[in-house]
Amino acid sequence: MDGCIDWSVDLKTYMALAGEPVRVKCALFYSYIRTNYSMAQSTGLRLMWYRNKGDLEEPIIFSEVRMSKEEDAIWFHSAEAQDSGFYTCVLRNSTYCMKVSMSLTVAENESGLCYNSRIRYLEKSEVTKRKEISCPDMDDFKKADQEPDVVWYKECKPKMWRSIIIQKGNALLIQEVQEEDGGNYTCELKYEGKLVRRTTELKVTD
Repeated sequence: MDGCIDWSVDLKTYMALAGEPVRVKCALFYSYIRTNYSMAQSTGLRLMWYRNKGDLEEPIIFSEVRMSKEEDAIWFHSAEAQDSGFYTCVLRNSTYCMKVSMSLTVAENESGLCYNSRIRYLEKSEVTKRKEISCPDMDDFKKADQEPDVVWYKECKPKMWRSIIIQKGNALLIQEVQEEDGGNYTCELKYEGKLVRRTTELKVTD
């Protein structure tokens, strides 16, 4: 793709557990250009997707069953470990070309756990401080008229939270962090019959 402005790899990395749905969005529309997908389309720009194989970029053929193209994103209906890698979106017409790559990591649950520690998010807090742990990247699973119904687990087990821990929307608010609050928090929601989970490790310091 000669003469194409190449923004290299976007900083945002997509992470999913095997079997989960995940949407990889073309970062051009979010970080690099001041236009959205429908405006780009209306001016005659085409969006194409490639999978990076070594130095090669192979055009993606969408099967619709496991992955489909939706506006400015690739929608994996059920991601698999082999889907891990880099995906490049190219926006072009006869005179204009721009591209950027996004990274996707798909990992299996670790044995006996509800997460894989390679794809955890990390948060830090000091004792006695107030800390909010959000359920990251859940916008793709929101229905327009309702907040997603999120369930929280700690170390993969349901928990009776003490009174100063409050669930608000899709976040967990710890109003006064204690040392024992350190650990792995997993938020889970159901989407089109599948579970979507995100795990955040909270490190607590004095």
